[in-house]
Amino acid sequence: MTLTEEDLNELDHQILDVLADGRATPTLVKKLLEKQGTDVSRQYVNRRMKRLSEHDHIQNLLDTGVYEQRADPRKT
Repeated sequence: MTLTEEDLNELDHQILDVLADGRATPTLVKKLLEKQGTDVSRQYVNRRMKRLSEHDHIQNLLDTGVYEQRADPRKT
């Protein structure tokens, strides 16, 4: 089951924005968000990315920890 835009929190939006530009790991997402002024732990980024993955919006490529966007729930 996919998520709707109402199911997303602010961090989900930020993660999807990062992945719209290409593949990334949770650590890279955290560092990019820090550069934008968002203070967040890598563990929380990882949890949110796993949730987005469980709903088929992003994909963990070959279980490497590198994610790419599959379907943006904000565009449904």
